[in-house]
Amino acid sequence: MTDKSERFYNVVALASMTLIILPVGIACVILGFGFGDNPCILCWQERAALMFVTLTTLFIMRYGLRPKYLGLLIFYSTIGIFMALRHTGGHFLRDIGQGFALEIFGLHTYTWGVIIFWSILLILSIVLFFLGSNLIDNEDGEVRYLSKFQSLAFVSFFVILFFNSIQAFTQVGPPPFIGHSDPVRFSWTPKGWNWSTKNWSGLLKPFSLRGNYSIEKPYFKHDVRRKIAMFQSGDTLVKVKDITLPSRIRGEVRDIDYHTESKIFALVTDQYYLYLLDEKLESILYYVRIDPLYSIDIKSLVGVSFISPRRIMVIGFNKSFVIIRINDRAKIVDQYAGFLEGSNGIEEKIRGNLSSVRSKYAYIRCLAYDKKTQELVILSIPNEKNNRVIATRFSTTDFLLNSEREIFIDDNDLGPVISSLKLIDSILFGLEPNSNEILILDNESAAFSGAIKLPKGNFQALAVYKKDQFVLVEGRIATFFSK
Repeated sequence: MTDKSERFYNVVALASMTLIILPVGIACVILGFGFGDNPCILCWQERAALMFVTLTTLFIMRYGLRPKYLGLLIFYSTIGIFMALRHTGGHFLRDIGQGFALEIFGLHTYTWGVIIFWSILLILSIVLFFLGSNLIDNEDGEVRYLSKFQSLAFVSFFVILFFNSIQAFTQVGPPPFIGHSDPVRFSWTPKGWNWSTKNWSGLLKPFSLRGNYSIEKPYFKHDVRRKIAMFQSGDTLVKVKDITLPSRIRGEVRDIDYHTESKIFALVTDQYYLYLLDEKLESILYYVRIDPLYSIDIKSLVGVSFISPRRIMVIGFNKSFVIIRINDRAKIVDQYAGFLEGSNGIEEKIRGNLSSVRSKYAYIRCLAYDKKTQELVILSIPNEKNNRVIATRFSTTDFLLNSEREIFIDDNDLGPVISSLKLIDSILFGLEPNSNEILILDNESAAFSGAIKLPKGNFQALAVYKKDQFVLVEGRIATFFSK
């Protein structure tokens, strides 16, 4: 064997010892035995992937550099980087300084997995680039003779593997026991060992690539799962008049709002249209069709609200929004990036996402504006995983979270689905189309307090008209009711 090949395998031996001693050895011997830090179930998977990477380097030293070994290195590294990203993904967006486990150079131990596996893949790409087609070494298949330095890599691997086996057996236990989500500190005495099979239940649940984000999309027709009204008694409405909406409106109306100062109605449809109409709901003053994929993915529009006489906010069921302003000098040709079509006199100002905490794993179907506090209000839709209604408020200054409050939870009955929400004098009125009622929520309370009965129909949108009247939309008909 040439000196050049020998130097190459010495580098492989050094890399092998670096991988097994630094991340795996330090994590087990120093952090574990020394500082009492135990790995969680995801930490164990990252550590196992590193051991398999190191084991593959030992095969390379023993049997020569072969394409199948490089393939194994890439395979184990992709598994490792997936597990590292899976592990750190739940902590990336925490506030500064938050996390768990010990830190190395300011980074929590689980974060280092991303750096290490990324470095392995980078080094492999360099090796493949420079070696080209000269991958096969030791073509006769004979076992390579190992120098003392290279043999040290084998000794290091089995020593660290032995220590990890001790930690795994004592702290996790033999099968069928499995790792912990939140392990307790390391203990040498059996009284401190916590063997558990708890995490098997999580692994045996129906699998979804989206994890906790696998929530069903909102259902926009009558929901057969809920037929009982929340309140068996309540006020009723008196019908005033019906108005047929302009035939030019395209799509099903999802929400409607009215501004008393500008005397303009705003409504959105399921085809990403925003229409601004006059007070009589007869003439379309402005309209645009929003591009839902430009810059921010906006799911089907479900809410609209005036936040000033000339500013309107529309929102999708995934809490992504667009702020649109009436501007007589605006030209539709200048709005190509945001609008698919529309009229002059209207422009886009802001796009963004509303980020919540308690309702993170829930969609919405409504939006309201509180002029007194200058806040946006949304209500979450209950689902099979999170049967709660969360009232969430956001500042209209920076669109960041101001407050959250749970206003409904019932383990036995699916919660109400509020398809339209409006505010009058610190009272929130929410349209519940499935139970055919308008639910009343005091702006300062934490629960629905009453209801207004609706006549039979399939109402989907609600607006407040001059404080003493409601406008309810069913299909192409807007009906005015008085309280």
